[in-house]
Amino acid sequence: MNQWSLLPMELLNLIEESLDLYHDKVRLRCICSSWRSCLLKMPNHKQHQLPWLLLPHSVGTSCAFFDSLEKKVHKVELPEAGEMVFKGSAYGWVVVAEKSGAIFLLNPLTRNKIKLPPRSKFPDVRKYRADKVGYEYLIWIYSAVLAPGRYQSHDATHVLNYLLRKVILSSSPTSMDFVAVALYGEYGHLAYCKRGDKKWSLIDNKFPTCDDIIFHEGQLYALKCNGQLMVCDIDSCPKPIVTEVAPAYPRIQGGDMYLVGSSSGLMMVRRCIHVDRCSISNKEIYTSKTLSFMIFKLDTSGRNWYQVQSLGDDVLFLGLNSSLAISSHDYPVYKRNCIYFTDVNYNFGLKGTGRPFDEVDYGGAFIKLKIGDKEKILANV
Repeated sequence: MNQWSLLPMELLNLIEESLDLYHDKVRLRCICSSWRSCLLKMPNHKQHQLPWLLLPHSVGTSCAFFDSLEKKVHKVELPEAGEMVFKGSAYGWVVVAEKSGAIFLLNPLTRNKIKLPPRSKFPDVRKYRADKVGYEYLIWIYSAVLAPGRYQSHDATHVLNYLLRKVILSSSPTSMDFVAVALYGEYGHLAYCKRGDKKWSLIDNKFPTCDDIIFHEGQLYALKCNGQLMVCDIDSCPKPIVTEVAPAYPRIQGGDMYLVGSSSGLMMVRRCIHVDRCSISNKEIYTSKTLSFMIFKLDTSGRNWYQVQSLGDDVLFLGLNSSLAISSHDYPVYKRNCIYFTDVNYNFGLKGTGRPFDEVDYGGAFIKLKIGDKEKILANV
């Protein structure tokens, strides 16, 4: 054991970097006290390590994480859970928002928090009145018809659930230069904040109608609902510079859109869904079913999208977090040419809808994780 303790630090770091499972990194620290003191308290997190499925608390303040590789569920006590809603995940942290408007990053394993500017500090908020229950926010609503737009009053719950879609991170929030980017509003605007900022700043008015955003190779990409791809240089002065990478794709009409970064470049995935409407207790309930996926890869030389019929050996994970691609060669437990995705049938649990989990029939080529709850996300923790 004394010989183990004399292992060079450079070699010890290489061993840790080669481990893919988080709990293997923890076990590494248990070999001897010198390793535990030399290695960082929190294991280094890989952005593209396999995600765990975050299952929000159903009773009390506990959360659970499903490790799809080892088929295990890990329960975590989170007194901070309360009424928080998850808005994304990256680098071992989850982005959570509260009805009060507070937004923060939470590490579910250490329970460390990093505050971000609240929802009341977004560019679309004209006034925030905490004392006016049901009318807390006066928000500017973009309108292509009523240019340039209009102000509307909204309650805090509506703003929390529907006017803040997701938040992504450029790097680990423990670094000094990390940037958080939010996709918000009815029509997909973008805002960003850096460490120490007191408010969110609008990126550019060219960005409305964004469907997804992702950091890829250090750059921020935004995908519009028509397939147009934009790249943004947040560090440019005096304001971010937005440039078109690929024009709109004529075959893109409706459905959920995802941007995915892979070793071969960027991919655009369209999720084709069918929506049913039913009435329960005089309320209209909408349920959705995934029909298929359309996959496109970015041709950087011609600056356009081209459709592909196969992912080859790649495996995609699509969800609220930044979607990712892995190789089935590295993780044989996952089937090649498959997409794992969270359920979008938000109302499946309501009695009387008659709808099961979201499902897809695509010749057996695509499978999915049965989820169903809108707060369940693939969390990169």
